[in-house]
Amino acid sequence: MPHSERRRVAESAGGAIGSAREADARPRVAAVVPTYRPDDDVVDHMRSLAGQVDVLYVVDDGSGPGADDVLTRVEAVGARIIKLERNRGIAAALNAGVRRALAEGAEYVVNTDQDTLLPPGYVDACLATFARANRVTHLGIVCADAINGQPSIPTWVSPEGIGLVPEAIQSGFVISRETFERAGLFDERLVIDCVDTEYCIRVRDRGFRIAIAEGTDIAHELGEMVPFRPFGLRLPNRTGAFEYQYHSPFRQYYIVRNNIDLVYRTVRRHPRWAAAVVKRQIGPALDAVVSGPQRWRHLIATLVGGVHGFFRIRGPIPAKLRAYLTRS
Repeated sequence: MPHSERRRVAESAGGAIGSAREADARPRVAAVVPTYRPDDDVVDHMRSLAGQVDVLYVVDDGSGPGADDVLTRVEAVGARIIKLERNRGIAAALNAGVRRALAEGAEYVVNTDQDTLLPPGYVDACLATFARANRVTHLGIVCADAINGQPSIPTWVSPEGIGLVPEAIQSGFVISRETFERAGLFDERLVIDCVDTEYCIRVRDRGFRIAIAEGTDIAHELGEMVPFRPFGLRLPNRTGAFEYQYHSPFRQYYIVRNNIDLVYRTVRRHPRWAAAVVKRQIGPALDAVVSGPQRWRHLIATLVGGVHGFFRIRGPIPAKLRAYLTRS
């Protein structure tokens, strides 16, 4: 074989070996997605996500047989299905998947909601942010730069120029293994609301920082917008808007209870944050009570949630209260 030909083959082989080494160098990434009564859109979301990670765990949170068809199709696009026998809340579902991911060697775990669509290249952009950070910055979580086109506004900037935030929604989180090992898993006592907020606070208290992956934008359903009609009158609310973000009375109970719980937990270490939480939650709670729909149930949810938060009552909502707040 001529020298030039041998050289070409060697360079080609070297390039292939280099590519293999680069692939091997990529950390193992798992995704964990809790589902509850998933619809057909979840199949497309999981197909998109499965192509960005090494393994995808879909944890169904007690949906029952009605979800079997969708979950079968989700499994067909490459997901591993974990079924919880009863509905235990998003924190427990996330933890079930994270434990499995860590046990099987994941170095990073991506968390998303079932109604979130991560764009192509999202996970790689988050990993690149981790790689860019130095040890002093000590990243624990990387999240989206924007949600539905609405950009994050970093509170700080690291020495490397990475935007840092104090908290973010958990959908789109990419969390390092070290963070889980040192800060622990999600707090299952909160069940559904404030789970991400509590985790962000705990992660930061352990010395980690939360960064945005610059240029990323995820699609995420933030909730239903309904007309603001205090006592049936069409009026603007405190922000001047004629609509507000509506949560069911069932969710309202957890929102009120868990926010009060977090204020108790953090007021000594983070008094300004605690004051900000109180300020930002009073308005939406009043909107729900005076506007509705289901004003009376929202009033009951707010009052009972407030009492339970004050007395640090955690865990699933009492069965009788749940039946009252969710009955049709």
